[in-house]
Amino acid sequence: MIKEIKVKNFMAHSELFLQDIPQINLIIGQNDTGKTGILKLLYTIVKSLEVYSLKRKSGDVLYKKELAEKLKSTFFPRKGLGELVKKSSKEKLEVDIAIKSKNYQQSIYFSFGEKTDETISTCTDLVESIPEQTINALFIPAKEVLTAFNDISSMRDNFYGMGFDDTYLDLIKALRLESSKGKVASELSNVNKHLEELFEGRIEQTRIPEQPFLFKKGNQQFSMQLTAEGIKKIGILTTLITNRQLGNRTILFMDEPETALHPNAIRKMVEMLVAMSKAGVQIFLASHSYFVIKQMALCAQRDQIDIKCWNIQKSSDNSINTTFEDLKSGILPDNSIINEALAMYNDDIKINLGIL
Repeated sequence: MIKEIKVKNFMAHSELFLQDIPQINLIIGQNDTGKTGILKLLYTIVKSLEVYSLKRKSGDVLYKKELAEKLKSTFFPRKGLGELVKKSSKEKLEVDIAIKSKNYQQSIYFSFGEKTDETISTCTDLVESIPEQTINALFIPAKEVLTAFNDISSMRDNFYGMGFDDTYLDLIKALRLESSKGKVASELSNVNKHLEELFEGRIEQTRIPEQPFLFKKGNQQFSMQLTAEGIKKIGILTTLITNRQLGNRTILFMDEPETALHPNAIRKMVEMLVAMSKAGVQIFLASHSYFVIKQMALCAQRDQIDIKCWNIQKSSDNSINTTFEDLKSGILPDNSIINEALAMYNDDIKINLGIL
C-alpha cells in the first residue's frame, strides 16, 4: 500500500501531503484541477517500481531510469520532464512517497526542475531486490479499451497514436493474459459474481486475434462494437480478476469509472470496490459523480471503514488547494459536486414559485 505521500510543485499543485493513507481514496474536484494528474503520478511511481523489480532479476537496472521512462510515456511532455513542474514556480518538483507491505517497505524520493529533459538526477538509489508478488499497479482510464484493443496496441507498438499513453498500453498487456485455472480469493470471486449479475452476462476472452473479447449473455454472443459502454467498463474489472491481475497487493487507480453507468450500476460498483478493498486491493478513484461520493460515504459509515476523500478545489486566484475528509462520519465534504446538486434543487423551487 501507499502509506504516505508528499508532493510539491507538480503541475497545478503547489503542495499535497497526506499520511496514513487508507485502503480507499476518492479524489474529487472540478475539471482542470489535476485529479487525473495525481492518479497518473502515483501510478507511474508504483508501476516503475514494479518494472524495476522484474528487470532487476536479470541484471543491473537503475530505478531512476525506469521512473523517467515511465513519466515520459505516461504524461508525454513535449519539451521534457520539466513540463511537469508547476508553472511560475521557481522551485523544483519534489515527490516523497512511502510504500509498505508485510514483507517490504520502501521510501522513494525524487526531484527535478523545469529545465529537466529526460534524466532525473536526484532520486532514491534502490539497490535491493523487491520480494516477488509484493507490488502490482493497475490503471483503468476513463476511456474503455476493449473496443479498440488491437488498434491501441498496434498504434503504440509502431510509435503512432500518442494520445494513448502507458496507462492504456499497460492495461492492454494485463487484459491480454489468459485466465488460468485455480481458485480466486473468495472475496474477489463474489465481486466477480455480483459484477456479472449487473448485466446478466459476462465478458469472455477468445482465441481470435481480431476479436479478443466477446460479451456472452445466455446463449447469445456479442462483439465489443455491439456491447454497451457500461458493460465494457465493468467487464474490464471482471477480466482482471479472472486472469489474476487484480488481487491482494494490487494498487488500483481508476479515472471516472462511473462514465456510461446508470446510477443503479454506479452504486453497485462502489459496493464491489469496497469489497475489493477488504480483499487487499488499495484503490485510488477520481470521480465527478454525486452517486459515487454518496455511496462511498454510506459504505464507510455502515461498515465503519476508512475512506478518505481528497477534495481538490480551485480558489479565486486559480491556486489549487486540497483538503482531506474522512467519509466514515457520513458527513459529505463541501464540494462542487454537491453544490451543483443543491443549485439545481434551488432552481427547481424558484421555477415552481415563479421566481426564475
